[in-house]
Amino acid sequence: MRNRWQRLFIIVTMLCLVDTLMVLGSEPNNRFIDFSLEDLHEIKYSQLHMKEKITLVILQSRTTLQAAIDCKAELKKLIHENQKVQIISIMDLRKRPPFVPKSVLKSKISAQDPTSREVPFLLDWNGDVTKALGGDDSKCKVLIVDPALNVVYNKEYKTTAIDSEIRPLLVKLSD
Repeated sequence: MRNRWQRLFIIVTMLCLVDTLMVLGSEPNNRFIDFSLEDLHEIKYSQLHMKEKITLVILQSRTTLQAAIDCKAELKKLIHENQKVQIISIMDLRKRPPFVPKSVLKSKISAQDPTSREVPFLLDWNGDVTKALGGDDSKCKVLIVDPALNVVYNKEYKTTAIDSEIRPLLVKLSD
């Protein structure tokens, strides 16, 4: 009798585990992560700011600042062409200089990056959001997130990709 109960318990446990794995396996793995970050002016941003818009997300670090500035300058032109598109920039600051106050770093970033006034510039102090999105300290990456918050494009920034890959994808998503 004891063996029957043990077998029954094992079978029920296995069925529960299989059911849980099926649910986890059915979720899309390209969904944009939920986040909460502040910009240079301490305004909080989250997934709610991205819903119902096509969002270009630029992942950058201190070492890729100039590439990110160039990227945002080029991508801003696409926003003027398409009102359904918005841009946000997320800066990975986990490798920031030690003992530098956040306020000093914020003012230095805003002075170095002229696009920070026009493009929401979110600060990822511990790098968690950037890591979860596949960001790299040595590369500026561009992600395109559709209105359903699925990541449909995730590549390193290259100027040639704007006309050949990004623009056609934005046109397709807008239709």
